[in-house]
Parts: sequence; structure tokens; C-alpha cells
Amino acid sequence: MTAPANVRTRRSALNFGTGVLLSAVSVALAFVATPLILRWLGTERFGALRAAGDWLGHLSILELGLGGALAPLLALAVGRGELPAVRHTMAEGIRAYALVSGATLVAGFLLTLAMTRLVPVGAALAPDLRRACLIGLIGLLMYPLLPFRSLVEGSQRSYVLNLLLLVQNLVITGGAVLLAWRGWGITGQFLALVAGQVVFHALLARDGLARFPGLLRAAVREPRDAQARREIRRLNVPTFVFNLCGRVGLLTDNIILALLLGPAKVVPLFLTQRLLALAQVQLAGVGNASWAALAELHALDRRDVFNARLLELTRLVAALSIATVVPIAAYNHHFVARWVGDGHFGGDLVTAVAAVNAYLVPLLSLWGWCFGGTGQVGVLVPVAVVGAALNLAASVIFTRWLGIAGPLLGTLVALLTTSAWYLPRQLRRSFGTELGALLRAVMMPLAWSAPVAAALVWVARAHEPPGWPALGAEMVGSALLLLAVWWLVVLSPADRAGYRARARVVVPRASGP
Repeated sequence: MTAPANVRTRRSALNFGTGVLLSAVSVALAFVATPLILRWLGTERFGALRAAGDWLGHLSILELGLGGALAPLLALAVGRGELPAVRHTMAEGIRAYALVSGATLVAGFLLTLAMTRLVPVGAALAPDLRRACLIGLIGLLMYPLLPFRSLVEGSQRSYVLNLLLLVQNLVITGGAVLLAWRGWGITGQFLALVAGQVVFHALLARDGLARFPGLLRAAVREPRDAQARREIRRLNVPTFVFNLCGRVGLLTDNIILALLLGPAKVVPLFLTQRLLALAQVQLAGVGNASWAALAELHALDRRDVFNARLLELTRLVAALSIATVVPIAAYNHHFVARWVGDGHFGGDLVTAVAAVNAYLVPLLSLWGWCFGGTGQVGVLVPVAVVGAALNLAASVIFTRWLGIAGPLLGTLVALLTTSAWYLPRQLRRSFGTELGALLRAVMMPLAWSAPVAAALVWVARAHEPPGWPALGAEMVGSALLLLAVWWLVVLSPADRAGYRARARVVVPRASGP
């Protein structure tokens, strides 16, 4: 029961479109909420909140790669219409996550006992920090429902996930602002976080049970399925190692700064790269929206179509990254100064390195999904281990040498010396992807955008937009200009016709009888 090409295209576009909506709302919520929370919490509490959140975020590594193992198995079973396989895989996944939840709660409690040493704060803030972390552990009780997320993603229905994440963001942000205003400190922020997690997982499970009734009952009552267990174990160990290494880059920046320079230094790093980090997540959403469709093409052994779509997606991600990252980097100082005050701007070096990372990470994420989505994540483990070690060591060295830009520089060095060359080479070996075509897809946007980008940076530095409307208009206008150059200069007439045809598939015109 494979999906036709137009259905794959429509689902991928819907996944990406709802991801854009999620990002836009997230930016708007953060734009309004962050200054308020920062004002009501204070710099030290806010920095401690970010660092403690990253420490607790590391607990997710104890899920042992189950999510990455379940997603490709469910994608294959759903794509082939093998409903018994979906049922057995989900049942084994729920059972496995129930065990993980108990082990993670124990680890979380031990981590909470040590939190005031890991995040050094004044004696007056220590009780608030410990209490907040204990409340944060409640979210770990939601772990047995995590397979429903893999089910949604494997069904090419990430648009459902994005809409539920939107609801979660609204609950968390609303609760965080209200409780900060009421003086609940770090404890209130974690209460809001847990409330959002409970709502999200409840709605996610409801969606999965509506489409596949009886999954929870099967996990409790039906006998274990040896084949499903073997398939999960085959993938979860390499996925666990890969995810563990990835978290060194994602969740150690604030921790390193808090340990080496103090929690207060986390604030300018977080605020200065906030827009670029949000853009990076959204641009990586192209791969998140498309991996299940690519996995289906691979399962059908349609290598030529797989590579054509991969190159097309690479060109699209590169172009969108340039059009998004350049305006943000050019106007970032003006944005941060007007948003939270010039004293919280981390400097041009932080902006520049975060911008380069925001261009590279979505491309590498897209290429990485080709392996994770097809059950071949094991080939990425060696380079992930080396990259994580380089990232951690370089981040510490650069932080001691250059200050708050250090963790971002560590990430950049690790990406350039490992994944940036290894992934293309492995794509050629595993899928027959042409390296020259892949390189052109990445470099062409950089070539055509360089003169325009330089002009935009000069304009942004030459004057200060007089208010929010002017700042927003200049940033949006810059992005549209870059996209127009890409559309009119870089794309061939055939490329433009192809994009128009895909747009008609996504939004079909009304037709007569």
C-alpha cells in the first residue's frame, strides 16, 4: 500500500508547511515572552533555567535509541500496509519505553541531587532550582507514549506532530509567562513545561489510537513478539550511540558556559543566537518532512528517483538557508538590542558562527536522514563518535580562549572535520549519489548569494532601522530579494516549471465537472 508520488509530495509539503507555521508561532511567542520572563526571573535565574534544562535534557539518551529504531520500522510497515507489523512493533515499543521510563526517573533523581553543583547558583536560588528539577521529572512518566510520535512520523503525517507541538508551545509559553509574573521562579517554568508535555502526549496518543485501536491493550495483554524485538534491537544500539554523540553538540553549549564562566553568561549566548537557532530548526524541518517519503522510495528500490529527489531537496535547503540566515545575521544586532537590550548582545563573532552552523546543520541533517530513515544509521556511528569528542574538546578550549562564542566554534570545527565530508562520501557508497552534483547543489547558492549578501550586511551596518516595522520590513525584504535572485538567476526554466508543477500538486486548482 505505497503512496503515489503526488501523495508523497503533498504530505511532504504539508509537513513542511505546518513546520513553518510552528516556527513562525514559536518565534512570535518567544519574541513576546522571553523579555518578560527574563525581567521577572532575573539574569541568574534565567541562565540557571537554561543550563538545568540542558542537563535534564541529557536524560533522553537513556531511551537507548528506541525512537530512531521504531521510526524506520514503522515507516516500512505503514508504507507496505502491513498492519499486524505496525501493531507488534508499537506494542514492543511501548513496553520498552515503560522500562526506560523507570530507569530514567532514577537517573533524574540522582541528577537533581547534584544539580546545584552542576549549575552553580547562589544559596538563595538553590532550593528553587532543586524543586524545579524534581517537578521536571514528572515529564518522564510520558515516555511509554513516545512510540506514538514515531508512528506519526513513519506514516508521513508529521503535520499532525507539528500541530500538536504548536499546542504544546502555547501551553508552555502561556504558563511560563503567567508563573514568572506570579513570582514562581524556576519552579514555575518547569511546571509550565510539564503541563505542555502532558497535553502533547495525551493528544498524540489519542490520534494514534483513533487510527490503530487497541495498541495500548496489545502492549499490556498480548504475548511478546520475538521478530519485532529483534528488529528493534538491531537498530536501537547504533541509534543510541548516534543520538548520544549528537547531543554533545546540541545540549552542552549552555552547560560548558555555566561551568566555566557562570550561569549569567548563558543568557547572551542564548539570546544572540535565538533567531538563528529557530531558523536552523525550521530549515532542518525539510529533511524531517521528507525522510519518510525518501525511505519509501528506497524500500521500492527506486534509486534514480531517490537521488533525484535528494539533490532537489539539497538545492532547496541550501537556497532557503541562504535566504533565511543572511538577513537574520545582517540585522541580528539591531534585533537583539531592540528585543532585550544591547547589553544582552553576545557579539558579532557569536552571530557569524551561529549563521554558518545554521547553514550547515540543515544540509547535514537532510543527508543524515537518508541513513536513519532507511535503517542504516550504523554507518554514521564512527564519525559521530569522533565528531562528538572534537566538539566537546574544541568547545572547552575556545570558551577559555574566546568566551561565549567558544561552544559554537567547537560545533563548527566538529562539523567541518567530520560530517561535512563523510556524509557525501557515504551517500555515494550507499545510494550511488553523484558527489559532483551534490557539491554543486550546496555551493551554487553560496556563489550567487555572496554579492547580494555582502550588500545586505553593508546596508544593515550603515544605518539602524527606526522601529520594529522598519526592522521587520528590511529583514523580510532581504529574504525575498535573495529568493528572487535564486528563482530568476539560478533556476533554469525547467526547474521553475518543475516547482510550479509541484505547487499544483500541493494546492490543486479547482476544476469544473
